[in-house]
Amino acid sequence: MTMIATVIRTEPGNILVWDAAASREVKVHFRDAGRFSPGERIRITYNGAMTHSIPPQITATSIQRIESPAKPAEMRAVILERRRNLLVVRDMSNNMRVHIHFPHANHFCVGQRVVVRHDTITMSNPPQVTAIDITPVC
Repeated sequence: MTMIATVIRTEPGNILVWDAAASREVKVHFRDAGRFSPGERIRITYNGAMTHSIPPQITATSIQRIESPAKPAEMRAVILERRRNLLVVRDMSNNMRVHIHFPHANHFCVGQRVVVRHDTITMSNPPQVTAIDITPVC
């Protein structure tokens, strides 16, 4: 099986990734985990076995970078709604509603101003992004 994911963080022998297709974090056991960096998109090959833990865990047989990391875009926004792993925000540059996929969405509050670092934005309605990180603005 394969999974396309974004690296959240690395630890010795493990990578925490965001699997956007399943809208969840996954812990990936991989010997060479240290060669990847947060924000990179990767293709993970594994045998299909996944634990039922939180987060679920898999053991990768191989991992390939599918694009080199580019400088992430930044969006200044105000949080309108908070859902599980999702923030609905108003982009302050164009006044559009945007869905922000982020595994730690529960750490933020409605009305809070934030800077969202992300790579690509969809052309859907509403637009959607997977955040690399979100920083509160004081």
